[in-house]
Formats: sequence, structure tokens, C-alpha cells
Amino acid sequence: MKTSLFSIARTYRHVNRYRELIGILIKYGFQDIVERLNLRYYLELGKSVLMQRPAEHVQQIPRAARVRMIIEEMGTTFIKFGQIMSTRPDLIPDEFLKELQKLQDEVPPFPTPDALALIESELEAPLDQLFKEFGREPIASASIGQVYRAVLPDGTPVAVKVQRPDIHKIIEVDIEIMLTLARLAEAHIAELQVLQPVAIVEEFARVLDNEMNYHVEARNIERFAENFRNDPHVQAPRVFREYSSRVILTCEFVEGIKISNLDALRAAGHDTAALAAIGADAILRQVFEHGFFHGDPHPGNLLVTAPGRICFLDFGMMGRLDKNLQEDLATLLVCVVQRDDDRLTRTVLHMAVNADDIKHTNQLKRALSDFVDRYAYVPLDQLNVGELLNDLLNLLVKHTIKLPPEIYLLIKAMVSIEGLGRSLDPAFVFITHAEPFVARVVRQRYSARKIFEDLNRTSLELYRLVRDLPEEVRALLKFVRRGELKVNLETKSLEPVMKTWDRDANRLAFAIVVASLLVSSAIVLLAHVPPLWNNMSILGLAGLGVAMLMGFWLLIAIYTSGHM
Repeated sequence: MKTSLFSIARTYRHVNRYRELIGILIKYGFQDIVERLNLRYYLELGKSVLMQRPAEHVQQIPRAARVRMIIEEMGTTFIKFGQIMSTRPDLIPDEFLKELQKLQDEVPPFPTPDALALIESELEAPLDQLFKEFGREPIASASIGQVYRAVLPDGTPVAVKVQRPDIHKIIEVDIEIMLTLARLAEAHIAELQVLQPVAIVEEFARVLDNEMNYHVEARNIERFAENFRNDPHVQAPRVFREYSSRVILTCEFVEGIKISNLDALRAAGHDTAALAAIGADAILRQVFEHGFFHGDPHPGNLLVTAPGRICFLDFGMMGRLDKNLQEDLATLLVCVVQRDDDRLTRTVLHMAVNADDIKHTNQLKRALSDFVDRYAYVPLDQLNVGELLNDLLNLLVKHTIKLPPEIYLLIKAMVSIEGLGRSLDPAFVFITHAEPFVARVVRQRYSARKIFEDLNRTSLELYRLVRDLPEEVRALLKFVRRGELKVNLETKSLEPVMKTWDRDANRLAFAIVVASLLVSSAIVLLAHVPPLWNNMSILGLAGLGVAMLMGFWLLIAIYTSGHM
């Protein structure tokens, strides 16, 4: 995926996709972006693409809505990227976040014969040997794959998820294009450099690669199921490894009622208030005990399978929290309740991934103090944890503080569960369920065992530092003595200028060669240098012809670049 910029730009299949993207950008009124990214320099697009104009009514649509329309029209990869970015308020302005949250990746199903051929190829057996029954119509379809209902030879009903046969090639090309656009954005749009768009796209590529590898999802399901092995209220579907591969995932088919279908739940005699408590406790256990949580617990991914029992589905997006993040999150909630703005400031800075770049900590402390005052006196039964965390995120964004990506995914999950809990039980109070989990984490942080473990780890790190220090100093002095100590400086701001100079220097050299060839050919013609044709030098005529072709080539290149 880290192919060089020019090899990507010159590949035919990529150029066609670039043309499609640029046509869509112009269609929705973003020709300024095409110009600022300097795409006409990197791609031989021709005037027919760049001279297009958006329809007049498009300008009446809000810019954020037009961005969403562009993403939807570009397809799978861009939709997935938009969905992930919709959880990042530190990167995306609020009006764009709201539009990106509307993105849906439901698409028409691909032909069942293609799915069956892929299953037989991956599992290396005929379909009638693999399954006792296999449905010919998908029961669900999305951008990456679709799901079929089937029955194993022993009579077990299963759901078989099959990946689209051509999806890897599509996503590979789109990721390469995204990386190219990210590099151009860093080179040509100064205000985007601080966001590090290349790093964002690379992280997205890693996340998407995991989501497309069904082995990863199978491991996620098995780990989740093991974490709740002794919990009668939470379940996950069983994975059948022998019927699964990187692009095929076969799981137990779970029958149940969607948790948002309140009428069906009540008709079946389920206690919706108890289900709200079970869902909240399940998420809190995942966060504060397991450090491994479901990143997308929306109602479609939660089924009620029995009285007081919830089954989680779709484990493609999972979050992970280490002990430090668990403790910081618990401390953060305690600080708000106890109105401890000093400790809250220290906790936020400890969580921040860019803590070394934060200079105005006094301003941050004042803002956090105001934030604490806003929520300190709200009765616990009226405290909306999702609203509190979102307000805190907005405050941190204003102060350019970046948190680990897992925190944004966690807040999205908590907001989903809190909203679902309130729909199931109007008296539901999320904070009362969180309180014992938070208290337990805080107690464990200062337990004798935890202190001993921290001291032991610190002692080992100090020992390694003292042990390795003489060797590291010796190596450094060796480089200094040899004169091999190097300092790397990045000059990204000069890259556009250097590229322009390089282009102009090449054109100047080309023009000098053309002029020299014209003059030398004219001299050869006048001197009648043999061989001759109609008393004219053939060498001179050939030289003039080549010079004229090169001259026309140079003029066309200058014209198509738009810089006459």
C-alpha cells in the first residue's frame, strides 16, 4: 500500500478511479479541493475533466451533506472510512460528524453462485458435503459480505458470512488512492498537516484489514465468549472453525428478538428494565474488567434469546483498553463527581497522546473547572453519562488534546448502551450501574498488590536502564568520533516549491534541447550534408521533424497543465 506517489498516479486502473473521484468532487462543488491538491499536475486528466462544472442546485446543499454524498457515491472503502471518522470528534467538525453518522453500507447482494463457488474453493469440498442445507437467498447483505442461513451435517443451524469475491482489489486500489490524496493534502494544504492525514489513512487501512480478515473476527468472538463463560445473562454465537476461513465465517445461528423491538419483548414476557441493567453491566464489565469491549453495540447487534439473556452479534469492531486507560477512565468519572478539577486535569494530560505538545495547561484547568461545575450538582439519577463524555470531548478538542482512538470508540459504545437502556426502562440511570465498577478499579489501583506490581515493574525498568546505559553512551561516542552522527531534518513546507522548480527545470532543459536540435538541423540542411534527397540533407530533415514533434509535445504538456 505504500507504493510511491508517481507509480500510483501513472497506473491506468488508478487513473480511471482518480477520474471518477475528481468528477464526483467537481459534481458536488469541490473544484477548489481539486485545485488545492494540485491534481492536474500529478495526473494527466485533460481539460474535459477539469472544465466540468457542478449543477446549480448543488451549491444550495450544505457542504457537510455534500461530503456525505461524495462518500456514498465513491462506495465501500470511502463509506467505511466515513463511518470510522464519525467517531472522531477530535478530527472532524461537529456538522460533518452528524452527516457522517448517517452513512449506511447496505448494498444489493452479489450473485449466490459466486458465493457458493467461493465457499467450495475456500473450504475445499463440495457444498453438499459441507452442509446438509444451504439457503439460496442471503438473509443480510452489506458492502464487504453477505450472510446465508445453512444447516451443518449434524443438524446445527448456522449463519455463513461470505466476503464479496472482488472486494480486496477494490479496497486495495481505494486505499492507495486515499494515501496519495493524504500525501497531497499534507504537501499542499497547510492547515491539514497538524491532523497527519497519512497516519489517519494508514490506521484506517489497518482497521479495515482486520475487519476483512474473518479469522480476526472469529478470535474476537471466542475471546468475548470466554470472558462471559460463567455469566448466564450474556452470550455470543459459537464459531465453527472447520467451516471458516479468512473470507468465510460460520457461526451458530442465534434465534431471538431484537432488543429494540419493545412490543415483541413485552409480548414474550421479557422484563425490559432487567434487560437494560444486563446490557449496561455487560458493557461495564467489558470496559473495566476485561479491557476488551464491543465497539458497536447498536440494537441490531443485540438479541434477547431467553428471559434475562442477551446475545451480542457482529464482532468486527472491538476496542481494547490496557490497565492504565481503565484506571484513567475510572478516575475521570470520580473527579467529575467529587469536583476535583486539579486531579481531572492531571488525568486528562496523562491520557493525552500529545501531552508533550500541550503548553497552556492553566487555560485547560480553568475550562475543566467550569466543566466540573456544570455537572457537579446534577443529581445522579439525572446525570447523562453520554452527554457528559461528549461535552468533555468537545472541550478537549477545543484545546487540541488528542486521546487514544479506543476512547472515542468506547464513548460511542457507552452512548449507544445508555440510549438503549433509557428506551427499555425510563427510570434507567447508567451512572448507578457504573459506580461499583469504577469504585472497584480505583480500589485496585491503590491495593498493596497493585503497588507491589508497579514497584517491581519500575525496578526492572530502572535495572535495564542502568545496565544498558554504558553501552548506549559508548555507541553514541563511537558515532561522534567517526563523524557519523546524523541529524535528520524534515522540510515538508519546501516540497511544493521543490516540485515546481523540478518541473520548470525539466521543461527548460527540454526546451534547450529542442532549440539546439532545431539550430543544428538547420545548419546541416544549409551545409547539404549527405545523404541527400532532392538536394536536401536527410539528416537535417529528420532532425527538424524530431525537433517539431518535441516542441509540440512540450506545448501540449504546458497547455494541459493550465499554466500558459
